[in-house]
Amino acid sequence: MHKLDPIERLPDGSLFRVTPGQLRSVRGLTKRCCNFSGGDCLLLDGVCPQHISRSLLCRWFRRAVLPQQPKLEQTILSPKKLRRCEVCGTGILARSGRAKYCPTCAKNIHRQQKAKSARKRRSGVDNSVAKSL
Repeated sequence: MHKLDPIERLPDGSLFRVTPGQLRSVRGLTKRCCNFSGGDCLLLDGVCPQHISRSLLCRWFRRAVLPQQPKLEQTILSPKKLRRCEVCGTGILARSGRAKYCPTCAKNIHRQQKAKSARKRRSGVDNSVAKSL
């Protein structure tokens, strides 16, 4: 038995989820899949997982059926909250409008910013006055 490809996931490890409006479109597309037969998947010899799920589970659906609807594919696979880290370029899910870095880069950037701020604060101190007292 050959090893299956991993399911594509969001950067946080979760599966791509569809909204109720997208779900109606996805179910309509699922019925046009060549492996779909009356609610069953011919490849799996059972219930079609894509037809009953609110996430993108089926690789065949993602790679062969979904590209037939480019707008739907774009809205599902590129959520607005998905951004790129400015330092390393990995995908991050932005929880706010200010998120620019992935967690590992954010820690390093924060440390650099704190050090720069401390150097700036220390540069304005005149130590000669304190020594003369």
